Amino acid sequence: MIAAIARELRNNERFLLTTHVNPDGDAIGSLGALSLVLEDLGKKVVAYCQDEIPGFLRFLPYSDRIVREIPGRDRFDVAVVLDCGELDRIGNANEVLRHVEKIIHIDHHSSSDDFGQLNLVLPGCSSTAEILYEIFQAIPASLSLEAAENIYTAILTDTGSFRFANTTARALDIAAEMVGLGVAPDKIASEVYDSMSPERLRLLALSLNTLTLRASGRLATMQVSRRMLEETETTVMDTDGFVNYPRGINTAEMAIFFREMDSGKVNVSLRSRGRVNVAEFARNYDGGGHHNAAAFRAEGSLTEVVEKILAAAEEFIAGGSQ
Repeated sequence: MIAAIARELRNNERFLLTTHVNPDGDAIGSLGALSLVLEDLGKKVVAYCQDEIPGFLRFLPYSDRIVREIPGRDRFDVAVVLDCGELDRIGNANEVLRHVEKIIHIDHHSSSDDFGQLNLVLPGCSSTAEILYEIFQAIPASLSLEAAENIYTAILTDTGSFRFANTTARALDIAAEMVGLGVAPDKIASEVYDSMSPERLRLLALSLNTLTLRASGRLATMQVSRRMLEETETTVMDTDGFVNYPRGINTAEMAIFFREMDSGKVNVSLRSRGRVNVAEFARNYDGGGHHNAAAFRAEGSLTEVVEKILAAAEEFIAGGSQ
């Protein structure tokens, strides 16, 4: 499949690239890397993401060229959907994709659907950017420093700074190669982890005050309400990574971060360590992800969703899910 996708990227001219709403480092890094490589090959590219790019990722080359509205709908030979397990998670681009004859789907989530004409889903990879690297090798395409920075950042963030279980030897090899191309790890780390605004720090303080431990400390949770966002003059983008704080508690096997949305829904982010399979838990609510990282959205008020999900999570942990 890698060879088939590489052939499509070589042989077509007009590409629409897109990724999931509420983008993370892998989503934006993958968009940027593929856009830069295709443009270096002389292709015409539109890179789209429905939602605003988080502030800590705006340093990435090409991030300022990712659009939030797609110009035209009949101008693309191929659409490439990156790091997205379900087609409806790309948001408004879904309508435009109906007019594109060929969809290439590249992802690393085990719960990913096969919605493209070409589907490359490799759960054993650390990130979508890692898969893209293998495709670039197959084209073959040389990587600029700008593309390398996108790939490195995507792998760095999706492995939790090389701390999570998806940190494989291959992921480290690719990261090392990006450093060999000129990527400065200290620069990337500073941009990603040391660029917090005062407003975001105040939001984190409010969220940490909601920290709750249940199931004898095995379940840790935090939340952010719409009121907290308004009070601190922040946006949902400022909550990125908050789930890692309850995950960092030494007794926690499962961490949940609840974020109230403005549509009568709550975004639920899940993290775990060891045997607890949060992707399995998320599938009960039409969500998905990896063994140790998943998410879904639930209808209801923040209070209602928190109460319901925490009760279910305690049962899930007690059941000894693998």
